[in-house]
Amino acid sequence: MLTKIWQLKGVFVLLGLFVAFAACVKEKDPNLDRNQIRDALGAITTAINSGDLGTLNKYFVQPTPEGAGPNRLISLLTASDSTFAMHNRKFSIDGESATVSFTPTADPADSNFSYLYLVNDGGWKIKRFEIK
Repeated sequence: MLTKIWQLKGVFVLLGLFVAFAACVKEKDPNLDRNQIRDALGAITTAINSGDLGTLNKYFVQPTPEGAGPNRLISLLTASDSTFAMHNRKFSIDGESATVSFTPTADPADSNFSYLYLVNDGGWKIKRFEIK
């Protein structure tokens, strides 16, 4: 009787380990989306500052909406003489979509936030934007 209980305990331990392993494999790294978005924003910022429309176009959902494509984004963000940078960045990630808010200046009192709305379409891409 004692050996039967011992064998049953072994089966439950193995079953528990299998369930724990399956849960770990299925769980997605919570920082993965944030890191992918951060990488995409770095490439987008570099493309804007260099005026590289070809690279920037890769980060837009295709087809781009009329008047809201890479040309328009570059013209809005490079209107000043200084180099474009995203200050006070904040991410809001919801599965397949994300919103990035940022200010054009490093001033913490700057409440003039601009927004990039991203979707995960084979990589994070700009769906639309609001630049202030």
